[in-house]
Amino acid sequence: MGVFKFENKTVCYNGGEVFVARVNPTIADTDELLISLYYLLWFPGYSGLNWNSLYDCLRNLDWISDKKVMIVHESLPSIPDADLCIYLEVLKDSVLDWVNDERHQLEVVFHEKNKEKIDKLLPSCQYY
Repeated sequence: MGVFKFENKTVCYNGGEVFVARVNPTIADTDELLISLYYLLWFPGYSGLNWNSLYDCLRNLDWISDKKVMIVHESLPSIPDADLCIYLEVLKDSVLDWVNDERHQLEVVFHEKNKEKIDKLLPSCQYY
């Protein structure tokens, strides 16, 4: 089973049980993506708008009371492939870091139409 989930329909959950962040499908700029995630996930004011801060915040999430946190994408952000690689690596590593943790469970969902591109792109990514 892969790290990400792929759905071909809109993901719906009870808002009282799951913290859901829906990434705007029209994002076309890396800075816009980072700013959007900052607000969608209620990142603390001290966090920066860069990949390292995104990773650090996704590995903390203490300010979110719900155990399950979902980041849902209707489509991939239209950002350069190099940045998309970094984004996917950060998401993948964050999901894996929360496995078997009692405080939170991070789930990242993409539309099924993006599976092929993600499966092709992710193995070539070398962020770290």
